[in-house]
Amino acid sequence: MILRTIWTLIVRDVIRFQRQRGRMVSSLLAPVVILVVFGAGYGALLRAGSQYRKFLLAGMVLQSMIFSSNISASSLIWDREFGFLRVVALAPVPRASLALGKILGAAVQALFHGLVFILAAPLVDVWLSPLELLAAISITFVLAMGLAGLSLTIASWTRTYEDFNAVILFFSIPMLFMSGAHFPVMELPTWLKNVARANPVTYGVDALKHLFLATDAAGRWVPDFAMSHDIVVLLLFTAITVTCSVAFFRLRES
Repeated sequence: MILRTIWTLIVRDVIRFQRQRGRMVSSLLAPVVILVVFGAGYGALLRAGSQYRKFLLAGMVLQSMIFSSNISASSLIWDREFGFLRVVALAPVPRASLALGKILGAAVQALFHGLVFILAAPLVDVWLSPLELLAAISITFVLAMGLAGLSLTIASWTRTYEDFNAVILFFSIPMLFMSGAHFPVMELPTWLKNVARANPVTYGVDALKHLFLATDAAGRWVPDFAMSHDIVVLLLFTAITVTCSVAFFRLRES
């Protein structure tokens, strides 16, 4: 019964996502524009050429997933407003299973956005072996779970759609730009470097850089941390955000 509830919520969110064609296009368009414009502009300015576009690809995976998880989490507020959650809460299943269903539904949607960029990697001359592709998908899914957990924690805590947008932007924008998505962390000013180190999604981006730059890392365009360190921090981030999301959901919807 619990697994069926989780699966039903995942399918419901995915079907709703498939019907929102405008959202699918807009969520992908911004990272594509940045990849093309930043890649060409800053690549020429920094005399890095295609190497900067490879470096930037990991950040665009993150950006597309942040946008997707934020939009997915906002559906929780609409479900609450229109009474869907009150109806579902009557089912004889733990509320934790409802929260996990929403988290996984949001994570699947974020994973889709990340996969578009991973599968399009050859367009920026990034060629992944089957094992590297599997590793990239796994890292992306863990990161998607962490982002979905964070977004749904905020959605559970806020009461209105307007409050959610204000709070999620407060977290999302600094989290993106202070993650090493656009520039090497180790070349940032000391204070900003310390902020980036404290930002957990930095390590998700860095783990992807290990794969995207595996055979072409040189000079400043290299990963900033050890892969093992990236994975440990990413797993901790995901475990904490998912746990908090479930706890806040149970408290808010009880």
